[in-house]
Amino acid sequence: MRTDEYTKDQRDLSVAWKLRTPTLWPAARQPAPWVNHRGDPVGMYDHCLPEEYAAANLLPEGQNAVDLFETLGIPWHCGVDGGPGNNLLSSQVQCVNALMPMVGGPDRIVRAFGNVLDIAEVLQIEPDRYLTFEYIGPTDYFNEGRGAPRVRGAKCTSLDAAFLYRTSTGTTELALIEWKYTESYLSIRKPNPSYDKSREARYGADFHSPDAPLRSALMSLGHMLDEPFYQLMRQQLLAHRLEREHAEGADVVRVLHVRPRENQAYQQSLSRPEHRRLGDSVDAVWARLLKRPDRFIHVDPAVFCDETVTSEEYVDRYSPNGTGRLPWGVSVWRENDRIAAAAYAYADGFEWCHCGPTQDVPVDMGTLSRRHGRENLAVADDEKTMLVGPLAYARAFLRAIVSADLSEPTELTCYSWPDGATDVVAMWPPVDLHGRLR
Repeated sequence: MRTDEYTKDQRDLSVAWKLRTPTLWPAARQPAPWVNHRGDPVGMYDHCLPEEYAAANLLPEGQNAVDLFETLGIPWHCGVDGGPGNNLLSSQVQCVNALMPMVGGPDRIVRAFGNVLDIAEVLQIEPDRYLTFEYIGPTDYFNEGRGAPRVRGAKCTSLDAAFLYRTSTGTTELALIEWKYTESYLSIRKPNPSYDKSREARYGADFHSPDAPLRSALMSLGHMLDEPFYQLMRQQLLAHRLEREHAEGADVVRVLHVRPRENQAYQQSLSRPEHRRLGDSVDAVWARLLKRPDRFIHVDPAVFCDETVTSEEYVDRYSPNGTGRLPWGVSVWRENDRIAAAAYAYADGFEWCHCGPTQDVPVDMGTLSRRHGRENLAVADDEKTMLVGPLAYARAFLRAIVSADLSEPTELTCYSWPDGATDVVAMWPPVDLHGRLR
């Protein structure tokens, strides 16, 4: 697995979410091997879920995607037991987590893409669906199935998602979405003459056609077989054919490329001099090759870090700043691998306890929610009964948590908000909480 700067930042972000989210069981927070496309475990990674918890890679709003993918015959990338893969950095999983609420929510489509498209009305692209996944079109234009039915998302040109809409001028348009996350393609493709020959036979006529969407005189088809240009080319050729054939009743077909601008490793995926001759980034090269730039539109994935577009859980997981809110329940913070602070958040306030001076208390909910390093603490059923009782019980519970790793008596600082009351108490470990986290 790669370790470029952006990928490293996203790993750290995913691991922090893995520890703090209340959507995971404690056992799911453990490091785990990555399960590859053959189903083999590889390595041991903090940003992978244990295989038996891979389904939790989908956020609550995305869970119905398992049934939808099964209905549509879509395989998961490195999937586990018919569901998603266990890598928290999966672009397919991120795409589904973002877009699944839009399958039945056309208003979310408008909020997400209305700033780059003229959307007057979202139309159903499939019965009872306003958005679908792994779109391949109704016709096998490139004989990718070799006479057999194609499988959406496997061994044929697919777009991660698609939706249909009518513009303010009454034109029907089809939007094809390709989703990138931490992908990069920095190594040179190994020659494979027989494979390359079949690719050139499959796409060559469309690539060299006078009305092709790309300027084939600027780069040979052989050099277009390197990623990411191979995928970009195939998807643009498919969009062109779909538009020419008015597939789905569309007069215009556009490719929407969702990719974080911070992923510079993707931009530097120029493996050959022939690529670099046209520009110093993938975007620059692709802009030179496109005949109609309006048929390819970049989408900043930051637009999805909005609860009205996706969900609160999506924002908490993928936004660098999270939601800015603290979920109800118990959270803890560590220092030197021991619990140094704990908080219990409820509807109208929070209780706080830490081992340290009184001036370090979080003075309000905003300060508490912005405190870095938060981890969720699973609460047993009998403890839940105590927490929803008098706040004095919750305060005692937090003191027990913070004092559990102490080796000698010490004073703990306790704080209540919105009361603003501070109390300093002496404490000695009354319970053994080892194994409750990680």
